[in-house]
Amino acid sequence: RGPRTIRCAPASPTMDCESPLTHLNMEGKAWPMRALVDRLGSGAHILPWSCYLPVELQPTGLLLRNLRVADATEAPNCPGGLNGGNGVVYHTPSYTIGDGNQVVGQIWTLSQEPLGCRQVQHALETAGNVAVREMLAGELRGHAVEASRCPHANHVLQKCIMTMPPASVQFIVDELAVSPVGQIARHKYGCRIIQRLVETCHPSQVQKLIERVLHDISGLSRHPYGNYVVQNILQHGSPEHRRNVTSSLIKAARPLGFDANGSAVLSTALSYAGREERADLARALVREPGLAVGMAGTRHGHVAVIKLLEVLEGKDREEACRRLHSEVASLRASRYGRNVVEYLEVCRSNVPDRSNGQDRSNGHDRSNGLKSMHRSAAHAGA
Repeated sequence: RGPRTIRCAPASPTMDCESPLTHLNMEGKAWPMRALVDRLGSGAHILPWSCYLPVELQPTGLLLRNLRVADATEAPNCPGGLNGGNGVVYHTPSYTIGDGNQVVGQIWTLSQEPLGCRQVQHALETAGNVAVREMLAGELRGHAVEASRCPHANHVLQKCIMTMPPASVQFIVDELAVSPVGQIARHKYGCRIIQRLVETCHPSQVQKLIERVLHDISGLSRHPYGNYVVQNILQHGSPEHRRNVTSSLIKAARPLGFDANGSAVLSTALSYAGREERADLARALVREPGLAVGMAGTRHGHVAVIKLLEVLEGKDREEACRRLHSEVASLRASRYGRNVVEYLEVCRSNVPDRSNGQDRSNGHDRSNGLKSMHRSAAHAGA
């Protein structure tokens, strides 16, 4: 079909009623795409979810992503309406997406809206230089904590952190540092902000923020959202931060090992902490009666068990393997435990046999076997 036009009664003064989808080239497109575009341009109504489509699928003149439900007004002269017949027409604001100038003065208001936050993010991405981004982000001063908890504004805050130099987002760090950091780290949106700051800022810049997090590593590690903050610090923090986190994990090894989220943190620590810290943590896990065996049968715990076996050496490793072998029957009955048993068998099959003065182990086979186990464990723990 040819281009369709979105129309409503000309009596409505709230919008430009004609918006042909002439910018779309449907030649060679699959039927689902053509059907979608045809529905968007049918003129019957504006579909609520259409604002989340890529920009190229949105009518050029109507700018669906600019519609604001808060500006809805009754339009009795337009019975078809723009929402399917309830007589409501949505205003299109005067601002548009461009170099950022059209959203100046409205950043905080727009950031709190599902459509407006996308405008602000686009303005930050397409801003010509750092000065423009700093000007836009400056309107968020005093709102960082509230934005971190907002389902829409948190995305704008993340975009600021990722598109601006660390020095330019110092106000975000300062505002969060004097707030209840533990609550923000446990928040489903707030935890994202702390993670982005740890990833992009210099360790000294977020030192106070991380210190506040370190006050309750055990509790955060077992929280559905807080555990991601702890893992992020282990992955992107300074060596000192990793040491401090790992030290706290060692003190709470048992409750963490038996917790789904806590075992994921332990696995990350065994991968990213310093060599000595990893060995201390692994030994602490093995010392706890029944802990390694209990972890071996869980989704994230079995990954941590395989990693601790890699970290340990000598008698410590032998003791860990002995404890796991003693419960091999129960491990075989577990979906995740079978991965640990397979790892143990790969290791045992490559133990040197020196009874005749010869080493019968095959280093190449062992390397391939361990790599295969890593892939299997990572897939199971994902």
